[in-house]
Amino acid sequence: MLPILPLRPLAREELPIFNKHVCPPTFGGGPLDPVTPTRRIARNLAVNLDLEVPGHDKVRMWILEDPDDDTDQRRAFPSKTIRTVEGDIVHARVGAQINTHTIHWHGIEPSSLNDGVGKHSFEISGNFTYQFATNQAGTFLYHCHKNTALHFEMGLYGAFIVDPPKPDTPESRDVPGPPYPPGGPGYTRAFNPPHHLVRYDIEALWVPDDIDTRWHELNHDAFMQKCDRDDPIASRNFTTDGILHDFRPDIFVISGEARRIDDDTPFERAAINCKVGQTVLVRFIDATYTINEIRFGLPLEFIAEDGYALGVPPFGQYSRPINRPANFPFRITAAMRGDCLIRPTERGQFPCTIDFFHWITGKRLYRARTFINVT
Repeated sequence: MLPILPLRPLAREELPIFNKHVCPPTFGGGPLDPVTPTRRIARNLAVNLDLEVPGHDKVRMWILEDPDDDTDQRRAFPSKTIRTVEGDIVHARVGAQINTHTIHWHGIEPSSLNDGVGKHSFEISGNFTYQFATNQAGTFLYHCHKNTALHFEMGLYGAFIVDPPKPDTPESRDVPGPPYPPGGPGYTRAFNPPHHLVRYDIEALWVPDDIDTRWHELNHDAFMQKCDRDDPIASRNFTTDGILHDFRPDIFVISGEARRIDDDTPFERAAINCKVGQTVLVRFIDATYTINEIRFGLPLEFIAEDGYALGVPPFGQYSRPINRPANFPFRITAAMRGDCLIRPTERGQFPCTIDFFHWITGKRLYRARTFINVT
């Protein structure tokens, strides 16, 4: 038998060193344990952008800029969509231009050091290159994860779409290779044995958001806990005068188009234009702090939720796509994503609504209206 050694007190220099999650270290540089990427992307944050609101002053937003894009799409709200392909190894070069930031790849599930949750790893000072694989096709999200409640509200987020490969079939000849063009045509992962791919003609991205304009006057580190590594939970380190628990939206947004709370003008940018017989893929991402209830004016088929295609192996043995009639209400909350297919069979203008409900009282705060126009 091995002898049992008596315990002894450890000297201070022998104690393990932990960076407590309330005091994340800063870091920069290249990818950790790098491998050769198949796709490179870049983002800078935070970049200022003024959101136009009809009948209202401009609202200050922060967005993630694509420094490699020389068009007017490099700066947009929501931030420019990222598209990769199943099986990609991605290097994402990220620049923190002001203070420190992170990017969390919501739903992608990389390693902890590449996941962008600063309190569990580090915050970027200067530049850092994240490395991760996009192994599952679906609709995801990327956003800053520092002072998260405020930075997400300020607009530091964007859609992250992972496209499946294109099948070698006669119907795919007019579809460019992935990543597919925004708006379609393309292929999505959905229950359709044996290859579980469905072709779509039109792609729409709906991103409901709500804005409390009081929050948009705050600074980068507003109401953050002060960092004391030796006493991280001391009451003196916490603020008691903040408003980040008090959300009162007065501006409502669908995919970057904004309305005042008293303006019920339809959202034109979100309107879908298609033809009888076409297949429409609607991706939605909830960027609100309220509860949303969506009603489509046409029957639809839910094919995916939070990046997982319903009924598709290896994760889909306990699920199947869900068919719902026109105007069936379904509710989503912050950071939820989903995909649905619509196949119009008749011409007309079909109304769609997105209601915003208070998360505590259940009171409806606003109804956003748009349309599906079928010719």
